[in-house]
Order: sequence, then C-alpha cells, then structure tokens
Amino acid sequence: MAVITFSREPHSGTQDLARLLAKRLGYRYVGIDELSQAVNDRSGVERAPQTSENEGRALSLWEQLGEHLTGDREAYTAALRAVTTDLAAADNVVIVGHGAGLFLSDMRTAVRVFVVAPIEDRVARLMAEGVADADQARRMIEQRDRDSAEYIRHAFGMDWLDPHHWDLVINTGRANPQAAVDMLAHYTESLVRDRAEQIDLNRQQLTNRIKQALLADEHLGVDKLSVRFDQEAGGVIVLEGEALADADRERAEQSARGIAPQAKFDNQIVVRPPTTA
Repeated sequence: MAVITFSREPHSGTQDLARLLAKRLGYRYVGIDELSQAVNDRSGVERAPQTSENEGRALSLWEQLGEHLTGDREAYTAALRAVTTDLAAADNVVIVGHGAGLFLSDMRTAVRVFVVAPIEDRVARLMAEGVADADQARRMIEQRDRDSAEYIRHAFGMDWLDPHHWDLVINTGRANPQAAVDMLAHYTESLVRDRAEQIDLNRQQLTNRIKQALLADEHLGVDKLSVRFDQEAGGVIVLEGEALADADRERAEQSARGIAPQAKFDNQIVVRPPTTA
C-alpha cells in the first residue's frame, strides 16, 4: 500500500513507465489531465488544455504567472496540495506531474521518482509526436526544462535536478523499462502505511480544507496565509498570515472553527494594515 509519484524531464518516457507500473500493481493511474481537472474543480482556476507536446510536464512558472492560468495562483497551489493529499490518503495510486511528490516529502510510503533521458531520445520522442524539425524540437525541450526548473524552484524552493529530493532517479535511455517497473513494484509492495502516517495525512486533509475555504472567501483580507497542525503545541491548528484589520483576523478564525468545530486553534495572524506614502 503506497503512493508513487513521477516527475520528469519532458519527453523522457515517464507516462508509459507510470502506466506500466500502475497496471502491474493494480493501482489507480492519475495522469496530468486528470490531476489538472481535479485541481480546477477544487480551486476554480483554469489551466490550458494539455497537448501531445506538454502532457505530463510540470506546470511552468510562466503558466502560474498567468500565461495560461486565470484566477488566483495561491488557490491553485492550495488545491494541488489538497488533491495530492486526498489521493495519497486513498492510497494505492500512481500520480504523474506537477511535482506532486514534493508535497508528500514526509511520507514514508510515498515513492518519489524522477525520470530523465538523453536529449537525443527526448528529441526523437517529440518528433514522433509531430514536430518535424529536430532543432525546433531541441529548442522546445530546452525551454520546457527551464520552465519546469523555475516552477519547482518557485513552488518548492529547490533544484529539480538535485537527486537528494527524489527517492529514485531513472534514466530511460539506459534502464530497461520492464526492469525498472519490476524494481519499483518490488519496492512498493514492501511498504505498509502505519496508523501514525494515516493520522498525519488526515490532519493534512483538514488543514488543506481550512486553507482552501479561507482562500475562497472574497471578503477575507489575509495575506501570506498558512494553516498547519502543531503536534508539539498540544495538537492545535495554527493560523498564520497578515490581516488588513482585526475583523479579518477574527473572520479567519471563525471560518476555520466552522470547518473544524472540535479542533483547538492558535490564531497567530497579525494585523498589518496597508501603509500610505
């Protein structure tokens, strides 16, 4: 029982590998289109439809900044975290794209795979998808690599090519796909989620729901909003951020209590009204 997430260099053969693994394990497969639709349903933020050229790659920073997104980027990120956590809580799932595994970095039963391939192989795959010119294909891939690297840096504050952030890096230019699937399946089948990890996921689901509700409140003036569970402080839910007025601070807590009436809250939102020149 586990969650396997795939991030990748675009056009490295990730989707085929992920589908093979899901079929081998009997797990649910969630590709980038399904993941994007679920996030849109949760956040109301639209994303451009996927094409053969970009399916499965990370959401680029430029898309986040509004080139292909309409609506609030923070709401989209919160929804992505919530959807990923919900999928992880349901267990037995293979997820591709969006750097989703980085939301699950503390989970012992989440396997985070990063897939790479030689540039020549990636160019060949892109040309097989309909890009006629090899030089153009190479330029497209290089641009997508830059976009993906910047997205991961922006969203998670890390270098996507640093292998320390992944549990396994697979080079499809060298590794036999079936052998890689066999290895991943063997490792995944050895993982068993314990009660403590399930409780932690349930807590994350609750804090995600609270944050999404607060972000969706158009009348709430709170910036830099954070909602987290603090076990060391006695199991309280901590609200953090910067409010425009005391009324916003109080509104945030009231809304949070409405979602989790049995929970204990520590409202650390500070009031910082806008300054005038």
